[in-house]
Amino acid sequence: MINIWHRLLAWGNFGLGIAAVFKFLPIAISLTHGMQLTSAQIAEGLGEERAWALDLISDTPYLVVVWVTVAIWLRWQTGQMLLLPWRGAR
Repeated sequence: MINIWHRLLAWGNFGLGIAAVFKFLPIAISLTHGMQLTSAQIAEGLGEERAWALDLISDTPYLVVVWVTVAIWLRWQTGQMLLLPWRGAR
């Protein structure tokens, strides 16, 4: 049975998954400048931005472990995969 706490946790886990995807936007934008930055691009500060973007995604494996753990726990508690919480049984 899905109670309000399970549903709130499912929504929180969904938000965590969305945040994990959005963490990759800065590196994608940085890579539009090319894989290898020229000295002029580094002088403009793109090297520091790339380093920041790489640091931002460096903890993604831990985030994914938490996301999967919560998803498995919710499956165990409710009997349903609540990856898309609005599709769960009422």
